[in-house]
Amino acid sequence: MAVPWRRSRLPLILLATGVGLRVFAVVHFPVASDAAEYAVLSTSILEGHGMWLPLGEYWELDTWAPRPSHHYPPVYPIYLVPFLAAFGPGTFATQAAAFAAALGLLAVFYRATASLFGRDKAMWFVGLLALDPVLIATTGTGYAENLVTLLFVVTIAAILKSLTRPHWILAAGFAAGLAYLAKSSIGPFFLIAGVAGFAWRFHFVRWGVLKDRAYLAAIALFGAFAGSWAARNFAHFWDGSARGLWTAWQSSEWFTLATDAAVSRPLDLLGILAIRLPFFAGLFLLVAGPWWREIRHLPFRTDASASALGLAVGLTYVLAWLISGVLWVIERSPLFWADMSRYVVFANPIVWWMAAKRADPASPSFRRRASLAAAVLLAVNAAAFLMPQGGVFEAYGTIRDRAQEGETVALDHVPKYEAMIHLAGTGVVLEPYADSVRAEYVLTTNVTRAYDGYRIVDVYGEANGTAVLPSFPAALWIRADRVDGPRTGEREAAGRAGSEI
Repeated sequence: MAVPWRRSRLPLILLATGVGLRVFAVVHFPVASDAAEYAVLSTSILEGHGMWLPLGEYWELDTWAPRPSHHYPPVYPIYLVPFLAAFGPGTFATQAAAFAAALGLLAVFYRATASLFGRDKAMWFVGLLALDPVLIATTGTGYAENLVTLLFVVTIAAILKSLTRPHWILAAGFAAGLAYLAKSSIGPFFLIAGVAGFAWRFHFVRWGVLKDRAYLAAIALFGAFAGSWAARNFAHFWDGSARGLWTAWQSSEWFTLATDAAVSRPLDLLGILAIRLPFFAGLFLLVAGPWWREIRHLPFRTDASASALGLAVGLTYVLAWLISGVLWVIERSPLFWADMSRYVVFANPIVWWMAAKRADPASPSFRRRASLAAAVLLAVNAAAFLMPQGGVFEAYGTIRDRAQEGETVALDHVPKYEAMIHLAGTGVVLEPYADSVRAEYVLTTNVTRAYDGYRIVDVYGEANGTAVLPSFPAALWIRADRVDGPRTGEREAAGRAGSEI
């Protein structure tokens, strides 16, 4: 006999396990590059400078001239402001903000699921969401995924509610605008989502869509968010040329560069899209697989709510697939890098809503499917926690232990804002590496390179990563005249590095 959730401990155990894993993630995972730049932008806002980058964009390696941000949007840095005000600069404030967003997501998802599908289903599916390995890992790394997922959940829930209560579409437009400005480095691709959304509405109400004042107001509300950010970008970045007119408004200069590269090398783009198609299909099946029987029988063409859910998930995966390909053309990232799961994680709650439409929590098969889904998510979490961290984070620790206030660390292809956050409070000075530098230390991700006038301190991390879980080793060098003779550990590290050169 099936046991409803009120008398079953399993959903509560899943939820408690997920919250516990988030606490562990904060301890285990270091704050990484994107989160560090968000924190720096938030500090600039807190100091009254707006979206200002004191060392320029992260991809500008040779010059660190300060400039306004033309890559990251403002919502997440603004969200971080009270946490930085309370806890000060450093990694803890960033992780505390991500943890708060994670708890908020679980609460909002439970409330929305209970409203749409009932409390029984809400308790089971919030337990699964609590175990999502991407949301757990990004809680530790301090990324924006938990907040973006929360806003996406609110957007889709409001769209579903608007089918019977039209004024809810205004909440959808508001939440979608915030979501766009929380993770908007997608260039003009958001127009695809807009056209698809309009086509969905037109399919069910035809020309009545043009008479729906609430729907048109929601479009205007979203447009106000997107348009205000585009206007800000025009003011800062338009050079007056026709070409600049197209590129300046876009949310990310880096994505614009990637799009230009993809257009000029279409065979590269088509090749990587073909290679990565099975990868994104696998990400979808990882979440949807246990519920495939429920999902595949949904009336996507005739039922507005099922169609809305399918469209939300389908657009997310298609756009993530396209965007990952465009970025690969310029970045040449690992082919099946697990980090790309961040591009689709906010669709996972919507996949579970598709399952919830036909699922019966009172049936034994439901419990089997939920148990299978939980087991899969726990297995992926185990892999994520066992994955070695980038060697550069060990190197930061060495610098904190050894460097003196006022000494200089030259960064060679190391994320500058990540280094700034992890070395906050040490008093060291950061600068970009050049052949003429006389910095006391050189920190590099190129572990096979030797630096004239420097000797190796240590090599950190492994250089044997895979296409799914790449490793990011680092090496720390010290100026040869800094102290008399290398220490024993430095002689051993020099031997290891010398064998790799």
